[in-house]
Amino acid sequence: MFGAAPAGTFPAKTAHRAGDHRELTCQASGGTAVDPAELAGQWAGTLSGVSAAGDGVGRELTGPIDRLIEALRADPFDSDAAAEFGVRLVEAVTAALAAGARLATVEQALADSEARSGALFRSAAVGLLVSARDGVVTEVNAAALRILARREDQLVGVALAELLHPRERDAVLACYTELLDSGEESGRLRERTRLLRADGDPVWVHLAVSVLRDSAGQPDTLVTLVQDVSHVHLLEQRLSYQGTHDPLTGLANRHAFIGKLEETLGGATSGSVLHLNLDAFSVINHGLGWKVGDELLRSVAAKLTEILGDETACVARFGADEFAVLLPPGHDVAGLAQRINAALAEPTYVDGHGVAASATIAVARDIAPGADPVELLCATAIVLRTLKSGGRGQWGLVDPAVDQSRRAQLRLAASVPGAWEGGQIQVCHRPIVALAERRVASVQASLRWLHPELGLLDHRACLRAIAETGFGLRIGRWLLGEAARQVAQAGPDAPRLYLELTKEEAVDPDLIAWVRSALTDAGLAPDRLDLGFPVLALHAPDNPAEDNLEVLAELGIGIVLYGYGAASRDLTYLDSLPLRAVRLVSSVASWVSANADSGLPAVLAARGLVPLVRASGLSMIVGSLWTAREAAWWAEVGVDLGEGAVFGEPGSLAEVTRI
Repeated sequence: MFGAAPAGTFPAKTAHRAGDHRELTCQASGGTAVDPAELAGQWAGTLSGVSAAGDGVGRELTGPIDRLIEALRADPFDSDAAAEFGVRLVEAVTAALAAGARLATVEQALADSEARSGALFRSAAVGLLVSARDGVVTEVNAAALRILARREDQLVGVALAELLHPRERDAVLACYTELLDSGEESGRLRERTRLLRADGDPVWVHLAVSVLRDSAGQPDTLVTLVQDVSHVHLLEQRLSYQGTHDPLTGLANRHAFIGKLEETLGGATSGSVLHLNLDAFSVINHGLGWKVGDELLRSVAAKLTEILGDETACVARFGADEFAVLLPPGHDVAGLAQRINAALAEPTYVDGHGVAASATIAVARDIAPGADPVELLCATAIVLRTLKSGGRGQWGLVDPAVDQSRRAQLRLAASVPGAWEGGQIQVCHRPIVALAERRVASVQASLRWLHPELGLLDHRACLRAIAETGFGLRIGRWLLGEAARQVAQAGPDAPRLYLELTKEEAVDPDLIAWVRSALTDAGLAPDRLDLGFPVLALHAPDNPAEDNLEVLAELGIGIVLYGYGAASRDLTYLDSLPLRAVRLVSSVASWVSANADSGLPAVLAARGLVPLVRASGLSMIVGSLWTAREAAWWAEVGVDLGEGAVFGEPGSLAEVTRI
């Protein structure tokens, strides 16, 4: 590097006498006699050339060489000083060479890194756009060309603004400007937007932008990473559509309808809601199959859309056979309900079957702004349920007062499981009294509810609430088992136990098994139990209640037919069924008691019914007796058993048997 002898030729430091000039000269030159002054001149010339070339290593060696030259030129010659300076020069040369080697390594690493960075830039799967501060693209990679379907000459030299979709351009450029003006050392921007391909078609991309700054901290370069998310955007669009639309009919679903309803009621306008439920849709589904049922649902959706095609309405399918319509205010909802049912009545032909439907429609008309959408749909659902219990193809309006009453009943029903588990629902007894002897002939097991807010609820109120739930059979079995246990514990002199079955219990195929189990567990003989069957249960198809009745009678259990006398055909049961007694229907008993002395034909008919029952060898029970006069009148016409408030309030077994 320097054009002189290798550093390794320099000797280690040794002691010499003054005047050993020749020996040092020979050693320094590898055995050749060289004048030190001449050698010093050559090294000085070499050093001057190196320094002139601006070599950093040469400049680092200037000091040691100058001192060595001075030592070689000294007269008299000092061999110790020359040797010492020679050693230092060797050390300096060694260090300089090592530093040069490290510098070369760093330079090579930088070169390799630049090569790798370039390769990474060119081969990256993510598009890269490098642009100047003014937004003009200066460099692109192959991925960016592929994503934007452009050639390199269609991108380099082009402003980023020209690549942005017109609808998003201003917003995205504002973000770029904000990023450049932020002053952050390493600002970043993330944005989903649309870029334009060469043919003008948009492509959804995710942009990640970084600002590179110069040594003065000023924004110098923008690096924009472009990731194609068209497939993600399409998937999101599909998921969004699926999340807000019914897959079978293409109508809005419940979620979307509630959102639209919230939007409408959240403003200053009102609207009307029609909540539809198809009548007897299960007949088509079960009779002809789900394929036909699905086609009918599509047909219903198309007809609703056609009827409301010119309206600013939202038509939705809630699922199964439920639909809903949101209308702007001022519509004739009565006329619209009739038009809907008229259109639905037109048959739709599927596989040769002409099928059609009618709809029960609940209407919430001119809803006030600010109403709660979920509560509103609960109200329409309650009206639908009430309408369906009375027929089909009907429509009705939501009545706030009726709705509040019905809601209260449903809240009561919803609390039945917790009340039963918590002991609020209890067993009590009502006396069935032999009218002639004024003695308790049997006790009727019933329910009472010690409600923390509503107070004491009687047996009928309990049954109405329980009927709304799926706990009727479970609570009925519990009532029989608990009442049988109490009567058995009271001893053989206790009155007979009477319990009236609901229609659900009377037709239960497991009735016989759970009655026998209850009697066995309680230790009560079958002949000490009377079970009441409702007349309506005998009208069920295939006569399950009648089959249960006959088997229980064979076990020795007394059978009472209650709700008797409402129809003339009830007379046929006197001779065809193994009965112990009948109980006059409560509504008839109450009316006759109130009009006993009127001589009206209905009173005479009821009075004439008593001898027919008694002549068949059966007892007859009349309930709802409020006064001693009523009890005396029925006893006079031949009724032998009575029940009602005149004999005291329901209570414990010990309380009701004191009469």
